[in-house]
Amino acid sequence: MNRPLKSISCLATALAMFAGAASAQMPGDKMDHDRMDMPASASMRPSHMFEGVGKVVAIDLENRKIGLDHGPVPALHWPAMKMAFHVLDSVDLSSVNPGDRVQFTLHKVENGPYPIAEICLTSDTEISPGLCAAGSRAGHGAH
Repeated sequence: MNRPLKSISCLATALAMFAGAASAQMPGDKMDHDRMDMPASASMRPSHMFEGVGKVVAIDLENRKIGLDHGPVPALHWPAMKMAFHVLDSVDLSSVNPGDRVQFTLHKVENGPYPIAEICLTSDTEISPGLCAAGSRAGHGAH
């Protein structure tokens, strides 16, 4: 596929992540995190923060959502996939852009999806424990 068509295809894919909020599952390999079931083992874990790494594919500032093409999140038994995540109000989304590689921290909540509580830029493809909390972060919600 030539470069302009590939760019248009990537943009269309990113926009599709935020369209059709009523859809339980997004087309192809993209999931809507707000409608994803959490594994029972995740709710029994003593920790309340779960880290992952990925690439930003879309940002929806109005609805405080971010689309990530993320690697596995071992602590939650999640495989690599594309997902849309809700982002806590305390996280500054202006410091990340589509195409950026980021590390993120999910915050355990009583019911529903795990929102992003921290996000920071990284060049690594592996999780660096505590990276976002160590100061190089775009935000961290109270927990």
